[in-house]
Order: sequence, then C-alpha cells, then structure tokens
Amino acid sequence: MVFSPGLLETHRQARNMFIEKAIEELEREKQSLLEAKKSRQVKPTEKRIDKILKKFKVNQFLSYRLESTVLTKNNGSEVQTFDLVYERKTEAIKKAMLTDGIWMLVTNICETTEPEEYRLGPRELIKAYRDKNKVEEGFREVKSFLKFQPTFVYMKEHVRAHYTICILSYLLDVTITNKLRENKMEGVSSVNKVYRILERCEMGKLGLNGDKSRTLKLTAMTNAQKNILEMFNCKYLGMKNHLKSIGIKKM
Repeated sequence: MVFSPGLLETHRQARNMFIEKAIEELEREKQSLLEAKKSRQVKPTEKRIDKILKKFKVNQFLSYRLESTVLTKNNGSEVQTFDLVYERKTEAIKKAMLTDGIWMLVTNICETTEPEEYRLGPRELIKAYRDKNKVEEGFREVKSFLKFQPTFVYMKEHVRAHYTICILSYLLDVTITNKLRENKMEGVSSVNKVYRILERCEMGKLGLNGDKSRTLKLTAMTNAQKNILEMFNCKYLGMKNHLKSIGIKKM
C-alpha cells in the first residue's frame, strides 16, 4: 500500500469535478421535466438519469427521486411529469475520502512463494504492475499487424504456442523500430511502413493449362525493398541463387 499526498489531492479534485458535472446535467434534466410538453413515463426518465450518473461514475455519491407533478397547459390540458430531487450522499463521500491518496495492490505473492525467484518485494511488485501497461500495449500492436482473429486456446501447448508467436512478433516489431532509429531511410518512418513496402513483394504460381507442374516466381524487388533487407543484413533473401535454392524463380 502506498500513500501519496499529491494523489490524495488529485482523487478529491476529480471526485468533486465529476459530481459537479453530474449535477449540472441533472439540473438540465430537472428543467426539462418541469417544462415538459408531453407526459413523461417513469422508466424512460429513470433510465436517462441513471445514464448521467453512470457517465460520471457518481452513482454512489448522488441519490435521486422522482416526485409526480402535473402541469396545466394554456389550453387547459394536463401533462403528467416529474420533479427531479437529488442530493449528495454525504456519508458515502466521507467514506470514499478515507482511501484518497492510497494506492493498493493485492497479490498472491508472499514470503513462502515457490520457486524463490518468484518472490518480489514491494518495489518490485509496484514496478511489475506499472510495466503491465507496456506489455498490454505491445500485445495490442502485435495483434494489429498480425491481424489475429479471435483465438480460443485451452491446452497448455496451444497457449504456449500462441504466447510464443506473440512474443516473437513483438520482438520483430521492436527490432525493426530500433533499426529505423539507427538507420534513417527516406520515406520510411514507421514499422507499419516497412510492412507495407515488403508486402508488395509477391510470389505467384505460374503454369500452363493441362500441365500440372507449376513454377514459383517472385516479383521484381524495388529499391526500397532491397534497402530494407540490406538494413537487416538479409539482402541475400532476394538474390537469385538463394531463391533458386528454395525453388523460386526471380522475375
């Protein structure tokens, strides 16, 4: 558990701000109800108010009730509507203030955790928690360029394989990023740009009707594609001798 005076002030300011913003919208809803041109129903009205409280996450800090009221129009007809009465939940706010400025982590790691290298101290636990955002962000990036479909795996071997693919893909992503920082390339400023350039190099099967044999051929590589391969010391991948060794002819 960590206490921070700065975090305490931030928590309280944020709570007060959201409560005030919610009250502003509740006031507009209240005014709308009291100026209703048509009769209002309870459920839709409650739904709108609950949506306001949920939007600002202040359900636990504000309560309300709807009091039935009747408006008489100029033509003598009556409109059934409500008066919105709301108030702050003082006790709930006071209770929330007791944990302001406190950042708490709950973990199953303890002094008896085995193996021993898995035992982490307070500082290491906090660092691991903060670093998790980097891991999650990395996996989001990996899924975006791998174009993963939803994958449901249950066996340990399948989970390990899925995890390994993601880690290797992320390593590839980071490696390309670092290479681009070390070697500036005109017109290539991002990892995605590298992928888009390389994916234009296509391989196809060529053959004649009635002839079952097929020849694999690779499209002619552009200078940009060659430069990228050279940056990774992989220029040989596009060379005729290498392509021939794996059964591909160069156009």
